[in-house]
Amino acid sequence: MERGVSTGERTEADPLMASAGMSHRAMTERILELADEAGYRAALVDATEGRVTAWPRFARTVRTAAHGLSRRGLAEGDTVGVFVQDAASFAIAINAVRAAGATGCLIPPDASPADITARLNACGARLLITSAPLAELAAEGADRSRVRQVIAFGEAPGTTPFSSLLESGPHGQPDEPGLPDEPGLADEHRLADDEARLTPAPDPGQELTHRDVVVAAPPCGEGQAYTSLLDLTLLTGATLVAAPLPLVTAAMRVYKGTAAIVPRGTHVPGVPATRVFPVALSRDHDSEDGVTGTAILMSRADHLDPVVDPEVTVRGGLCGLGGTLIASLCT
Repeated sequence: MERGVSTGERTEADPLMASAGMSHRAMTERILELADEAGYRAALVDATEGRVTAWPRFARTVRTAAHGLSRRGLAEGDTVGVFVQDAASFAIAINAVRAAGATGCLIPPDASPADITARLNACGARLLITSAPLAELAAEGADRSRVRQVIAFGEAPGTTPFSSLLESGPHGQPDEPGLPDEPGLADEHRLADDEARLTPAPDPGQELTHRDVVVAAPPCGEGQAYTSLLDLTLLTGATLVAAPLPLVTAAMRVYKGTAAIVPRGTHVPGVPATRVFPVALSRDHDSEDGVTGTAILMSRADHLDPVVDPEVTVRGGLCGLGGTLIASLCT
């Protein structure tokens, strides 16, 4: 199979996906195809807790959650609000929504209840996916919208646990409850948790490949730039490390990050400008920044070779390292 980015249906509604030659659903399908080939390497890492999702687990979670969403009434062409606190949860949620044939509507985690309501009403969402720490805000914003169900990563009163979407597979076979929240991997493929030994960082001048580690700040921006940059990072087979914005620099150091996805204007020390992919916080600049970052990643997406040694992560994540700033964000 050719490992470059395949062409497919263009979508007029999203110029960033159109520039990649893919619809949203086709993008997810391509990511899942590559995930099936990638072996037991880290696809997603929660930097604060050190929780790892390997490529097979990521693909299985997305497909099973998509089936679970369909069982709960999500139909092709529907829209789902995605209001989560980190890049890893967003990657799982947005791809599950698209695998079910629906469209995701990004709501930044710093949105106010009024902004949540406005965004949900503007995109016509009937369902909202959130994170447990954001559930109270999500419920307040959803109350004045057409949303009829709120699904949360983690446990939160008045929400449906995301793990309930994973209770049975597409063919009625029991799957692994709580799949995306379970730390580590299966015993025979478990990532070592006693030291940081990620693959040595590539030369900054090289193309972004499966050996890269891309640290991503939480969802941000008004348009599709953030989604597109995460999509195209996954298409290269790189590991996506999710970190709170104040911990991006620490995550870059601890996880040997080689690129970063951050809000426009964020300085990431020690990272070449060509490997910092900005997301504008205003609609005026979002398309420009997103297309620029997408073009850079697209030019680097045809060098995927998924057969590499397993990577490893840090015991307990950044929250296990201590320090005043880290402690304040991990409590």
